Amino acid sequence: MFKPINVLRTAVVLGVALLVVLQTGCAAPAAKAEPVPVAAEEGEIPITTASEEARAVFLEGREMSEHLRTDEAREHFDKAIELDPDFAQAYLYRSFDFTSDEDLKSHLKQAVALADKVSEGERLLIQQRKAFWLDNNLGEQLELCKQLAQKYPKDKRARNLLGAVYYSRDEDAKAIAELEAAVALDKDYPPPYNVLGYAYREIGEYEKAEQAFKDYITLIPDEPNPYDSMADLYMKTGRFEEAIENYQKAVELDPVFGISQQKIGTSLVFLGKYDEGREACKKAIKMEMTPWDQLEDRDMIVRSYLYEGDYPKAIEATEKLLEAGAEAGLPSWIPYAHLMRSRILKEAGDLDAAEQSLTEYHLSMEGADFNPYFMDSFARDALVVEARIAAKRQDFETALAKAEDYKAKLEAREDPNTMENYHGLVGMIYFDKDDHEKAIEHFRQSNQENAYTLYYHAVAQSKAGNKDEAAKLFKRAALWNEDSYDYAFIRAKALAALKE
Repeated sequence: MFKPINVLRTAVVLGVALLVVLQTGCAAPAAKAEPVPVAAEEGEIPITTASEEARAVFLEGREMSEHLRTDEAREHFDKAIELDPDFAQAYLYRSFDFTSDEDLKSHLKQAVALADKVSEGERLLIQQRKAFWLDNNLGEQLELCKQLAQKYPKDKRARNLLGAVYYSRDEDAKAIAELEAAVALDKDYPPPYNVLGYAYREIGEYEKAEQAFKDYITLIPDEPNPYDSMADLYMKTGRFEEAIENYQKAVELDPVFGISQQKIGTSLVFLGKYDEGREACKKAIKMEMTPWDQLEDRDMIVRSYLYEGDYPKAIEATEKLLEAGAEAGLPSWIPYAHLMRSRILKEAGDLDAAEQSLTEYHLSMEGADFNPYFMDSFARDALVVEARIAAKRQDFETALAKAEDYKAKLEAREDPNTMENYHGLVGMIYFDKDDHEKAIEHFRQSNQENAYTLYYHAVAQSKAGNKDEAAKLFKRAALWNEDSYDYAFIRAKALAALKE
């Protein structure tokens, strides 16, 4: 599993975990002392705290967080904060392993409030996270990460962070350069190998990706995440049985590493074993430490029905997702579930019901005060669904106007993929208009890493008589093998097209 600071596991919601409350009886903080910035190694970003005990606990938590042991890391960061209530980096890292929207905001805002009391490097770390989550500005985040890496060129974490941000922006060559720089600084530091593996996977360098994951496993063979990452590569390349073996290894090493158990279910679904896949996801629900992670597993069950082509069951599963989100007291899941439900209904051709789900989405957002990243993500997704419904109703003027609103929102956050995403939506509008030449023109400029767009580009090419080009695109879409709603909507149709 790759967990960069700013990549969401779903279209609009990052998979996170519920707060683990510290047991009572913890030691009280020491008498107030002056915070002291100390770098672990020369040239590294300092860590400012008044408590040496808090520093030690924080460093243990940071290593756990980097190994994706988020539940244990969260306990350590909470303990560090208890020992030093002015420990800015502890609040910052605690926000990495957030348990809800409010949990993220509260810890990040506390880090921001303390930013003027710490070193310049720590301020940049805090500001880049604020830029992403609270300011919803991807361009500003990148610039701050560049400044951090320039100021601390010998800090492996600064270089790894910049590489991860480049990766999240689909700038894979730049990501690889920064990640290789991090490895050169410390060949025994595991995180860069993980992101390197995914970056090489993105550009189709599967042998290099596999070697990066092997190196990752060698460094921390008793941790679950390296095996999960290797399994993701095997899933991507269609080696589903090997993927399952590695996911199982991750679960053996950490019985609450539910994401690997969930992805056993995904692999089974990709093998056409839909019922077994859902049972694996239900097992993951029982393993999870947090309600949020349980909702992630339920979300995969929704997609399992879409992969199977059973839209009524998928719609029924969204009802359970809504109920579970409400019961868990996780309000950001409610608009998300309504949006996904509206997408499913639109794909199923029930436009009236899709519009009703959109109405319910808007009602759920009345008075909402989620962090700006979530608010904007929901709003963008709603515009896409509204544009698609309008196009299906042959109201192309409204559809194209919605597409322009969508582009404006992307531009406002300095999204590097603004035009690709915009062209993907406009291409679908012209596809619904049966203007296949115009659709193809836009699809060629769209995100080539989106299975849904690839599939409809293939259909448009086929209808335009370009059979060879269509065949290549159908193959790419069919064998995408990365779980998402976009892929779930088209996988079965793309596989069928390969057989024609």
